[in-house]
Amino acid sequence: MAEIFSVDRFERFCAQLKIDSKEYGPMPLKWLGGQRYFVNEVAAGINNDVHTFVVLKGRQLGISTVSLALDLYWLFKHRGLQGAVVTDTDENREVFRSYVEQYVNSLPKSAKPPTEIHNRVQLVLQNNSRLMYMVAGVRKKGELGRAKAVNFMHGTECSSWADEEGFLSLMNTLAQVNPHRLYIFESTARGYNMFYDVWETAKKSKTQRAIFIGWWRNEIYRKPKGSTDFKTYWDGHPTSDERIWIKEIYERYRVNIEPEQLAWWRWYVDEKMNGESSMALQEMPPTEDYAFQLSGSKYFSSERVNRTHQRAIKQECVHFRYIFGLNFEDTQFVQCNEEQAEVTVWEVPQTNGVYAMGCDPAYGSSEWADAFAAQIGRCYADRIEQVCEVCATDWTEQQYAWAVVHLAGWYRGERGCMLTLEMQGPGGAVLNEINNLKRMSGFLPRGDPRAGAFDVVGMIRDYLWTRQDSMTGNVAMQWQTNPKEKVRMMSTLRSYFEREMVIINSPQTIQQFRNIHRTGDQIGGEGRAKDDQVIALAILVIAWNDWLMQEMQAANRTYERENRPQETQRALSPVEAGVLKFLQKQGIQYGPRR
Repeated sequence: MAEIFSVDRFERFCAQLKIDSKEYGPMPLKWLGGQRYFVNEVAAGINNDVHTFVVLKGRQLGISTVSLALDLYWLFKHRGLQGAVVTDTDENREVFRSYVEQYVNSLPKSAKPPTEIHNRVQLVLQNNSRLMYMVAGVRKKGELGRAKAVNFMHGTECSSWADEEGFLSLMNTLAQVNPHRLYIFESTARGYNMFYDVWETAKKSKTQRAIFIGWWRNEIYRKPKGSTDFKTYWDGHPTSDERIWIKEIYERYRVNIEPEQLAWWRWYVDEKMNGESSMALQEMPPTEDYAFQLSGSKYFSSERVNRTHQRAIKQECVHFRYIFGLNFEDTQFVQCNEEQAEVTVWEVPQTNGVYAMGCDPAYGSSEWADAFAAQIGRCYADRIEQVCEVCATDWTEQQYAWAVVHLAGWYRGERGCMLTLEMQGPGGAVLNEINNLKRMSGFLPRGDPRAGAFDVVGMIRDYLWTRQDSMTGNVAMQWQTNPKEKVRMMSTLRSYFEREMVIINSPQTIQQFRNIHRTGDQIGGEGRAKDDQVIALAILVIAWNDWLMQEMQAANRTYERENRPQETQRALSPVEAGVLKFLQKQGIQYGPRR
C-alpha cells in the first residue's frame, strides 16, 4: 500500500511552526518523545486504512499541541475537507483558536494556502477546506449533534464532554468512505465515563486505533543522576507498587523504566500532587489501567490482581456461543472463535466434580451493567476454581435462562450444579423462565423426542438464602444483593481471593477486579466501570461458602485429594511426628502449606 502520511514531511512542516514552550519559551515545534510516538502511531494507522484514533494520555505531554499542527497539515494537504475542532469549554475553544492563528501566522506563504476567513466560528481556506470551532460542553445541552457533517475532526479532553446524546448524533454525521477522512479523540481520563466507553470500543475495533501515551515517553520527565532531586527521591530500590507497573510497562510496551524516571515520579507525587498518589496516577498514568482512577479506594490488592492476571493469560480455553431457536429444545451450542464467544470453558465437566454457578443478569445493579454474566466453579473443601464463564450483551432474559439451565445440566457433576441467581432487576424474569422449563419437563409424555433436552433441568440445585443471624432457619430461594449482603458477598470474595482460595482463569474477569473500589459502604464499579463478571463470581463464591464448602469439608475432599489421589503421603520423621503430636494436643490444626 502506498504511503499516505509521511512522518518526515509532517515533521518538516512542524519545524516551521512557532510555539510558546512552557519549558523553553518561543521556539519551533520540535517533537518530544510522546509527540513522536503519537505521530508514528497515527501514521501507521492511516497508512493501513485506519481513520479513527482514540488517544489516552497523561497531562502536559504536548499531544494537543502536535494534534493542532496535524489539523492544519491535513487541511492544507487535502482540498475541500470539512473539519472541526471540538473542545470541552468555550475558554478552551478560544485558546485553541489562538494557537491555530499563531501557527498560521508563523508559516511562510509557500507552506500554506491563503486564508479567506478566520474568526471565532471557523477557519476557511482558499483550497475549499474549513475548520470549525465547536464546544461539546461540560453540561448536557443536546446541541453538539446539530453540527454540519464533517470528514475531519479533532476532539480534545473528551472525558469532560457531557453532551453524550449530541456526541452520538455527531458520530453519525461523520464521513465513512472519504479517503482523506480523519478523526482523532484525545483526552486524559476522568473516571469511568463516556470516554472510557469510547476507549474500550477502540481497543476492540478493527477499524479504530487505541493509542496510550504514558508520561515515561517524555524525555523531560526524569531527574538527572547527581542532581539534588535525584539524590532526594531515589533510594536505590523501587517500591512494591512501583515494581508492579514497571513490570507492566515492560510487558506491554517493551520500555524499561530507569532510576532517573522513578526519581521524577516520586518528586511529582510528593511535590506536585501533595502526596496524593491516586490523583497522580490519573493525571500521569504509567499504564492505561491506572488512568481510570476513581474516588474510592481500590478494593483488591494490586499485586495479587497483577499476579493472577499474569497466570490467567496463559491458561488454555475453548470458546462457544449459542444459536437460539424458537424453543429451548431447538437451541444449539457450538464452538467458535474468541471474538464470537459468549461462553469460555477452561475445564469440561468431570463426573466426580462438584459444581456451583453464580448468575448476574444484565442491568441488575445499574444501567451500565449491561452483560448477562455467569460463573461456574469446581468446588473443593479448601478452594474453588473457575471452570466456565458466560458474558453476553445481546440476549433476552429468556435466552439467558436457557443458557443457565443448559450449563447447569452440563456441569451436573455427581450431585447436580448449585444455581445461585441474583434476583435484583430482571432476575425474577429469569427465574420465572427456569421454573417454566421445570414444569414443562414434568409434563412431557413418555417417548417425547424433546425429553432428552429437558433432562438437564432436573440436575439443578437451588441456592437457599438464610439470614446469618437467624435462629429460626427461615429460607428463601436464590440471592438478592441488598446493601448488607453486598458487603458480606464482596468481603467474602476478597478474603478468599487474597488467601489464594479462589482460582480465577479468566483475564477478562481479573481485569474487572481493577474496577472495584470502595467508597463508604459502596463496593463495586463506579460510573460506567464494568463489574458484571466480578459480581457473578462473588455470587458463586457465596454459594460455595454458605453450603458446598461445609459438605466438601465433611468428606475431606480437598483440592489435593481430588486431583492427586495417586500420591502417597510422605512418612514423617521422628522429629516431625513429635511436633505434630504437640500441635494436636494444643488443639492446633496442621496441614501442608499450599
